[in-house]
Amino acid sequence: MAGKIVFITSHNWDTRRQGGFHKLAEAACRAGLETVFFSFPRPYYGLLLKREQLNAEVIRKLSAGARYELEEGKEILNVTFPTFRIPDACGKIVPACVMNFLLRHSLGTFRGFARKFLEGTGCFVFESCEGIAFVDKIRRRFPKARIIYRPSDPLVYASVPERTRELEKNMLLKADRTLLVNNEGLEAYRKVIPEFDRKVSYTILPNGVDLAPYMRRYPEPEAIKGRKSVVYVGAWGVEWPLLYKAAEALPKLHFFVVCPNYPDKSVLGKVERIPNLTYVPGIKSAEVPSWITNCTAVMVPYVTDFYKDRPLGITAKYYQAMAAHKPVVAYSDTETLAGVGVTVTYTYEDFIAEVGKAAAEKYRSYDFDLTGRDWEVIGKKFLAEVGDIGTDDAADGQGGPGPEARAAPDGGAGGMTGTSGAEVSE
Repeated sequence: MAGKIVFITSHNWDTRRQGGFHKLAEAACRAGLETVFFSFPRPYYGLLLKREQLNAEVIRKLSAGARYELEEGKEILNVTFPTFRIPDACGKIVPACVMNFLLRHSLGTFRGFARKFLEGTGCFVFESCEGIAFVDKIRRRFPKARIIYRPSDPLVYASVPERTRELEKNMLLKADRTLLVNNEGLEAYRKVIPEFDRKVSYTILPNGVDLAPYMRRYPEPEAIKGRKSVVYVGAWGVEWPLLYKAAEALPKLHFFVVCPNYPDKSVLGKVERIPNLTYVPGIKSAEVPSWITNCTAVMVPYVTDFYKDRPLGITAKYYQAMAAHKPVVAYSDTETLAGVGVTVTYTYEDFIAEVGKAAAEKYRSYDFDLTGRDWEVIGKKFLAEVGDIGTDDAADGQGGPGPEARAAPDGGAGGMTGTSGAEVSE
């Protein structure tokens, strides 16, 4: 393939997460497309923070552009456009129009940023993050570029600011194609966008997992070595009070929460006083298989009622455990999991009881076909959706598909293609 593709995402490239946007960008780069990873948002106030994505070093580095070699002769450019964005909490007193203005504007112009890093792009792929605020600017500047929306985490749940939900509605209507990950996301959008199936061109392309690493054996990570360990590895927050009680009730088990999102100081203080509960602020993506394959059991203890308005379906963390044949106990997640062999609980008492049982298991099989869930397979399907994006400068009115190529299947404005009801529950 030839051409240029830009992924607009909340992540930095060097975190090398095992989630969709890194894997899809790798597929594009290996296929021969010039690939840009546009990390957004990175607000100026982030210069004062020391988080994984928000710190002075990363904002300065990505503002200048950082290149990473994927393999010999193929590299990915990671950039950012720092803006005056202010914390969501300010939205209680600051009007949405002002919040969005600050989100989009910087000391420099977006035109200058686009000229430097985005020129010649034939396809833009948006993640479900605040980068969707740029869809109108990008459509105006790159009128013939293909625009794809890939909402792995649909922005329709209760804690998302209303202004962000409105940005997502606009994104769905402006995208040439939306690649949903499951039927839960589809149903969530149908509830908030009247005539969604007519207005939005979409198909379902599930997330994947690198299956092979979870079928191998590794030396035990030092932290869990010699322990009966129950491990959570993920980016969503957990129900800490549940884990306090579980650690107390099951003293022979050691609970590990591996998550890049730092909990409150009060939580950290409490965790430090519980000998069999440990918080790990993140590990390299390459280390995840050794944790999953060597732990006693996997847990996914989401915050109470997490699943009720988050249409995530069966996510990659479950694929990992399934591939490793590890017993999994979930708390406050989708009931769909129970149908494939994952233990799902909705009370503290049930979670604790089921974790105790899971820790006694050596091996668990699941009624879930992982065939076709490998990222290599998903990547090929994604590239088929991207299509031939050309090599000319889309900003000058050349390259990329014309308006006629953006028409939805069957001549309508929307419609799902390439999937069946049996395929959309993951």
